[in-house]
Order: sequence, then C-alpha cells, then structure tokens
Amino acid sequence: MARMASKDEKVRLNLEVPKRVRERLERVQEMSEADSLTEVIRRALTLYDALLTTAREDKGKLLVRYEDGSERELMLV
Repeated sequence: MARMASKDEKVRLNLEVPKRVRERLERVQEMSEADSLTEVIRRALTLYDALLTTAREDKGKLLVRYEDGSERELMLV
C-alpha cells in the first residue's frame, strides 16, 4: 500500500533491536503488505497513539470479540 508524500521535516533515526524484534517487524511487514520496515513502525505508532488516546483521554475500552461471541478486554501499558 503506497503512502502519501509528507511535507513534515524528516529526521534520521537508527534503532538497535534484538534479532527477534527485527523478525517480528518483517513478519508484520509481510502480513500488512507495508512497503518497508519504516512504514511498519510508522503505522504501529499511529495505531498505538490512537489506542492510548481512546483508552486514556476518552475513557474508552479496547475489546476483542472472537467468532464464538466471547470478548476480552485488552489493557494498554
């Protein structure tokens, strides 16, 4: 999925992560069809920010509903 060009000033950020974290990022990149690992991290940050805002500022709850109808609340840290 192509992303739109941004006019935001860009800064370089180098991350040192364990091999297993890199492998997880690559797995998510493949599953999400992201163009790059940078895109995976950018999307993850956007999602995490939205979830935290909903949970903390808007007093919302994050629920997962399974096919059998059961639900589980996810706690954000």
